[in-house]
Amino acid sequence: MLVAAGGTGGHVFPALALVEELRRLGARVVWVGREHSLEQEVASAHGVEFESLPAGGFFGKGVGAKVVGLWLLLTGVVRALLLLRRVGPRAVVATGGFASAAVLAAAVVSRVPFFLLEQNCIPGRVTRFFARRAKMTFLGFAPAQPFPGCHEVTGNPLRSTLVGPRQDDGRTVLVLGGSQGARALNLAALDAAAALTTLNFIILAGRRDYEYVRGRRYSANCVLVDFTARPEELYRRATISVSRAGGMILSELIAFNIPAILVPFPHATDRHQDANAQHLAAVGAASVLDQARLSGLTSAIRALMDDEPKRRQMEQAARTLARPDAARVIAGRIVETLAGCDSPTESDPAPVTPTLRKGRGSPRRAGTRRKPGQSRAFSRLSQFALRHPPRWRKEAELACSVG
Repeated sequence: MLVAAGGTGGHVFPALALVEELRRLGARVVWVGREHSLEQEVASAHGVEFESLPAGGFFGKGVGAKVVGLWLLLTGVVRALLLLRRVGPRAVVATGGFASAAVLAAAVVSRVPFFLLEQNCIPGRVTRFFARRAKMTFLGFAPAQPFPGCHEVTGNPLRSTLVGPRQDDGRTVLVLGGSQGARALNLAALDAAAALTTLNFIILAGRRDYEYVRGRRYSANCVLVDFTARPEELYRRATISVSRAGGMILSELIAFNIPAILVPFPHATDRHQDANAQHLAAVGAASVLDQARLSGLTSAIRALMDDEPKRRQMEQAARTLARPDAARVIAGRIVETLAGCDSPTESDPAPVTPTLRKGRGSPRRAGTRRKPGQSRAFSRLSQFALRHPPRWRKEAELACSVG
């Protein structure tokens, strides 16, 4: 199995959760991403085989950056074609974003089946472009607009460690700007911490902004963190959270039932963070604060911390959205779909008798050979899934036919 994921933590960490589940099922997994990147660091830390490909952003960039991004894409496609031929994966799984575009293009050319993961209510452009050709797209949240191709809302895959319960002290505010940081949010949080001295603030500043934020004056009730590979340790301490509204951060917050004040990044592509935030607010799991009104953050934190009944209502609403088993469900869907691809059809019936190949002394029954990169355990699991389809299979087929 080839997993293409890279860029920000929102693409990398759902891939890690799915990789762990696929490996548990016996699949050999090769992670594809950029060299000297977050994805390479994460793959290396978890003992996952890694292959690097060039990639660069395109949308929202200047002319020069677009030219570079296009060149990197073309180079990446050529190298991805060679990689697919060398590795021979049974399928490709991509979490979207520019880092996966070259591998998906190569998969289309090579006719390798692929699956997509989409973390947000408004899908990214790479996901939208390839969705019609995908075997299945797994959605973290219900889409805010009609979605092309075969898809299912499964929730975002989370690592097995990202489970509750919380053990907060009733006065801790966790500020999350994402893996890349959010300077405006970080600075507003410093001001709030200075004003609300009876509360404790943990600010995950992000690697990009950590040194800048640390250079500012901040109060003794404020702890700065640049990056953590174990966010569950911070989530368990949080009474409430102030956060950006990326799909993965929101999935992790609702997994721990943390009441949230969401400040969507106003320049996010297609304003997908606004759609994510409004989705949580609509069910009562969060409140939304526009970045242009960050001066009101202190008042918003004070009001929520003083209103325990409202926090309990928000926790309950988050609990209704949480899908902690998404990684297991998605891995199961992939195994089931691939098992269906391997099964004979009416137009291609399986031979009844063994055939003797020229120049060989022993017969081989057609269709029994394992695919390249597929372990014996994973092959047997695929056949078991084919013989014992779960209840959701008919529902998924119906959804695909309607879509």
